[in-house]
Amino acid sequence: MLDIELVEHCQKWNLDYFWTLYDRYVDKIYRFIYVKTSKKEVSEDLTSEVFIKALNNINRFKVQSWATFKSWIYRIAHNLVIDYYRCQKEDLALDDYMNLWKIEDFWKALDDKEKVKKVLDFLDTLKKEHKEIVIMRIWDNLSYKEISDIIWLEESNCKQIFCRTIKKINPNLILLVLLFIGL
Repeated sequence: MLDIELVEHCQKWNLDYFWTLYDRYVDKIYRFIYVKTSKKEVSEDLTSEVFIKALNNINRFKVQSWATFKSWIYRIAHNLVIDYYRCQKEDLALDDYMNLWKIEDFWKALDDKEKVKKVLDFLDTLKKEHKEIVIMRIWDNLSYKEISDIIWLEESNCKQIFCRTIKKINPNLILLVLLFIGL
């Protein structure tokens, strides 16, 4: 059954269909949040919150041909991560949540630390918005339309930012970046 059909059933108060949506997206949303927070417990809590918000607001979702449940649920997750960092007492910059390379598993997965350092140095030079688009496109395998719905930029702008960013990478590092982000 398509997402839109499941949502329509949920909007008719047949909430059993929400579990199918939950099963379909829980791992993806958890990973999306974990990449941004690098904290297991925080990611678990925020993932739960995403689905509670989605369930509580399922009737507000507009069933239209251009609106997808996937982009809607990712938008909720994106906003909760931003709210999480706004509420932190620590002095953290908002764009610090994109530091996926601080996760130890990524370092263990790659042998050539020098090449990894070059990739990380490159990612550090990107604007927060550009870094986010690259990660959502490669890591989360989101379409440009879904990315535009999440970060509220035109789809064409997302494509352009992604293409320009990838073109800036040294051709020898493109494959490594794709491997690194896409693990």
